[in-house]
Amino acid sequence: FLHPSQRELVERSFNGSARVSGSAGTGKTVVAVHRAVHLARSNPEGRVLLTTFSEALANILRTMLRRLISAEPRLGERIDVEALDAVARRLYEAHVGRVHLATRNEVAEALRLSSEAVEGSRFSHNFLLTEWDQVIDAWQLNDWDSYRDVARLGRRTRLTEAQRAMLWSAFERTRQSLVAGGLTTYPAVYSTLANVLGKTANKPYDYVVVDEAQDV
Repeated sequence: FLHPSQRELVERSFNGSARVSGSAGTGKTVVAVHRAVHLARSNPEGRVLLTTFSEALANILRTMLRRLISAEPRLGERIDVEALDAVARRLYEAHVGRVHLATRNEVAEALRLSSEAVEGSRFSHNFLLTEWDQVIDAWQLNDWDSYRDVARLGRRTRLTEAQRAMLWSAFERTRQSLVAGGLTTYPAVYSTLANVLGKTANKPYDYVVVDEAQDV
């Protein structure tokens, strides 16, 4: 059952992308599942991806979808429900090749060794990890100029250019170490996929519906 306002969100033709916001319990997930079904039903040749940030929530979406299309099971053949990281890994291996993702411990160890190799580095290990996660890897910064000029939004510790230069020496060594070990990270997977699929005429999906997009 959908509230009339929810039904309007499901059925209206969006011009490009759209965001549905609301507090917990307002039915955003219900709208997302109904929207995915509506798109598959309205576009007989279209493929739909219904995705979210975690496998646990993806399982909930699958259960809701099965119940909703119990009378139309063939619709499910054109609706993929997966956590976003699982989608990225599957598409990467299909369009780019096998991927070996670095574990958290492997990244941490590479950062530790790289920092120790930089003379005068006094940044804490936790700072290095969060700077890597939230700035270097998140934005896929691959050269000194990019790191020197990046805004570092949300980071409380202000850095001088000299400090950034010292940090970049460690981060550059870290990236080289991971590459030498044949390892990559999810942000790198997403960046590569964006480049590869952006040049491909046949996209894997015609429509994408994301639940809990703020966590993706």
